[in-house]
Amino acid sequence: MTARRHNIIITLLCLIALGRVAKADSLHNLVHEGNALYDKEHFNEAIKAYDQALVDNPQSPEPKFNKANCYFRLDDLTKAVDLYNEAAAESKDMSLVEKAKYNLGNCHFERGVKQKDSDLQKAVEDLQASIRCWRGVLEIRPENEKAAQNIEVARLIIKDIIDQINKQKEQQQQQAQKQQQLQEQLKALAEQQKALAQKTQQTKEQADQGQINSQQAEQRYQQQSQEQDRIKDETEQALQQVQQQGANANQTQSMQQAGSELEQAINNQAKAQSDLNAFQGDQAVDSQNKAVKHLENALKALSQRDSSGPQQNQEQQGQQQKQQSSQPQPSDQTNEEEKSQQQNKQQAAAAAAATAQEILDKEQQEKKQRQILQHGGYQNVEKDW
Repeated sequence: MTARRHNIIITLLCLIALGRVAKADSLHNLVHEGNALYDKEHFNEAIKAYDQALVDNPQSPEPKFNKANCYFRLDDLTKAVDLYNEAAAESKDMSLVEKAKYNLGNCHFERGVKQKDSDLQKAVEDLQASIRCWRGVLEIRPENEKAAQNIEVARLIIKDIIDQINKQKEQQQQQAQKQQQLQEQLKALAEQQKALAQKTQQTKEQADQGQINSQQAEQRYQQQSQEQDRIKDETEQALQQVQQQGANANQTQSMQQAGSELEQAINNQAKAQSDLNAFQGDQAVDSQNKAVKHLENALKALSQRDSSGPQQNQEQQGQQQKQQSSQPQPSDQTNEEEKSQQQNKQQAAAAAAATAQEILDKEQQEKKQRQILQHGGYQNVEKDW
């Protein structure tokens, strides 16, 4: 009986061992299949193979790492970032952790560079995250020269972006000051135009009531015509300022409305001046009051201008060159590094001396496989184990 029980236990242990071997073989085969598809750039199919490998081995970091590389190639950086984080957190193999952190830094860098044209602050945040990742690489392997160089390049770009942010803030402050001055100018013009309309009305009433003779009335109308001409000139100057500010601020609807109101005010001022020269007091007053209304409408349009008005549109900061990334290759990393090591050393000094934008522009123009971030040395998919 004891011998029989012993045999049963041995049989069960063998079955368990065979199951584990079969499971390992299945994992090996699925990863091998995924790597073959990756090599053919069939990334969606490769992802399915890696997913199948994770069904029975959900905590295995290697398929997650390879899957993350696929998402990087598909430019789905959000999913790539999540998977690299998981692989780095779950793996006990520090070599894989190093690779995951390195590639995670590349993801943040790519995302940061892409956001330079839309959101400078988010671009800085991603670039800072890339530096933290590469510092993590150096904590594991201090001699990783690529990670160290990438940190310096990211710092250069961050400095360039911060300079842009500060310049934008300065421009916005200047724009706000100009707008405030313009509003004050329009308010003064509206008050002056209203006062002139009252003078013209008073002259007409006095002439109608016989308090002044026709010669005196004509003399006053001539003086008022000269004053009207001065107000019209200043209104035209205000219109030029509105048009200039509108061009600098992407011509918002409120600026367009203010410009339209000022144009109508100028037209009424010109008519009022013509009426005064013809001693037509009634018509002059009517045109002057219309000019007042349009000046007030222009002031109202500027006062209600939306908050995006004075801001510089980042997409208009000269569509900056985007980094064209050479993609991760599922070949042996050591061979990749040997092929590009000499070229990397030759260009390292030049990269450190150049500005961040010069670096990216050069990479865009040449479209070489080697990138500033050494993407030619991007960590390959894990080999079959």
